[in-house]
Amino acid sequence: MKPLCIGQFSDSFPPLMDGVGLTVLNYCTHLITNGYRCHAIVSGSHIEEGYAYDREHQIDYTIRAASHPVFGIKPYGIIHKDREFLQRVHAIDYSIIHSHSPFYLGPLGEEVRRLQRVPLVATFHTLFKDDILGLTHSEFITDQVMKRILHHFQEADEVWTPTEWSRKKLFEYGIDREVEVVANGCDLSIPTDEEYLSYRRAGRSYLGLEDDRPLLIYIGQLKEEKNLTLLVEALARVPRREVPFWMLFVGSGSDRAALEHLVQKAGLASVVRFAGRVTDRELIKALLAASSLMLFPSQYDTSALVIQEAAAFSVPVVNTRGSATASQTNHGYNGFVAANDAASFGGEVTRLLSHPQEVKSAGEAAKRTIYRSWSTVVTEVGERYEDLCSRFHSSSRS
Repeated sequence: MKPLCIGQFSDSFPPLMDGVGLTVLNYCTHLITNGYRCHAIVSGSHIEEGYAYDREHQIDYTIRAASHPVFGIKPYGIIHKDREFLQRVHAIDYSIIHSHSPFYLGPLGEEVRRLQRVPLVATFHTLFKDDILGLTHSEFITDQVMKRILHHFQEADEVWTPTEWSRKKLFEYGIDREVEVVANGCDLSIPTDEEYLSYRRAGRSYLGLEDDRPLLIYIGQLKEEKNLTLLVEALARVPRREVPFWMLFVGSGSDRAALEHLVQKAGLASVVRFAGRVTDRELIKALLAASSLMLFPSQYDTSALVIQEAAAFSVPVVNTRGSATASQTNHGYNGFVAANDAASFGGEVTRLLSHPQEVKSAGEAAKRTIYRSWSTVVTEVGERYEDLCSRFHSSSRS
């Protein structure tokens, strides 16, 4: 039987290194390995930069639309779908469409689905309402946009989301249908002991860390929605003479300059470093191996891939209570949860820096209980696609 041809429609994709884009990248990589045909209908960067990334990484399945960054939401922006792009998209004979965004390219997938009469899956990845309200500062406009977004999910044959927490959030937004939890995975393999030590040496050498102070790390976008003001204020409360540390921010974003200013103002410039955007996965491995603890205070993410990446290298995470990532954490066993305020978060970091064995034990537990490979996840995803296509066509014939 002819293998399924799957269209992955997403507004983001590497070299824009966010969680949604990395999810689509790993879906495509492993689906193709498993014998499926796959096309990524994506944007998230200038076309030239995007196709240069594809050539460098031997990716030949993308069809890219132009993206024009907008101030306030960079690196995201307006996506332009020109005639040549649309012709290439519509020329493919799809078996199933998977939408990863309800804004630009997801609705295009919805249109293709109607024309070709194939099933549509839509995944809820992001707290869109928070983004829209932060951009417009208008409850009315936010409500109107949310109605359009929810319509996109209501029209899908199946709706997926990566965690039970995000499933509940989608119901809070007003969706009135079944939503299935399909977890994300990790593209980093668990290193051997020898590999880990090699990566650790490389990471600390890259950063020029000449002493054995523990390294705290944050990986993600540098924008206020990620709760990074709280993180800096929490670090300012840690008594560095009693518990010395280094702190590394990995990532880029619209609020980097403001965050650097906040670090300076808090008197943390001597211990905090900014690595910028890192696309080299070998370097990410080295930076994780060099770290003792990941700090991830975000209340924004529905599922953070970096937590699984950290778990692969036995790095436990400090979350904030009430977040999606905290729902994955068993406090004191495979990670840690602090209240969503600087005093509590800083107090927990101080305590953990004083108890390195507790941190190490939690990191080992995170590796056993949180880590899940993309290979395992996408095998399940392929089975779900097969089942949906079978049910869809059986229903169409009856």
